[in-house]
Amino acid sequence: MSKAKVSAEFQKQMEQMYSLKQVIFNNDAMGELPPITRLLFAGLWCMVDNKGRLEDRPRTIKKTIMGYDDVSADQVDEMLQSLHDRRFIVRYSTSGSSYIQVNNFSKYRNPNIHNRPSRIPPPELQ
Repeated sequence: MSKAKVSAEFQKQMEQMYSLKQVIFNNDAMGELPPITRLLFAGLWCMVDNKGRLEDRPRTIKKTIMGYDDVSADQVDEMLQSLHDRRFIVRYSTSGSSYIQVNNFSKYRNPNIHNRPSRIPPPELQ
């Protein structure tokens, strides 16, 4: 039996997929957030690199995660800030660029040794 051919783009998307464990949603602080904010948090896991980082660009995040939902980029920015305030993510800037780090990403992700190294610098420890 021959193997099905997979496009390079599909392969890339599959390599970027991460498992999101239910323990995250058993967190009381997460449960206090509106469902749309919890959906945003889950969607961030699909956008991050292998270190749990992505550019902090609310419009792009809105388009990617909530493209069909009636949510503005400003509302996404507010939800990101709410996730930051509750320490689910860290919003930070370095060298004039803004980024997001998903906290405890390496603790909950499904590791894939074939991922490329992160191009996004880590947040500075405070």
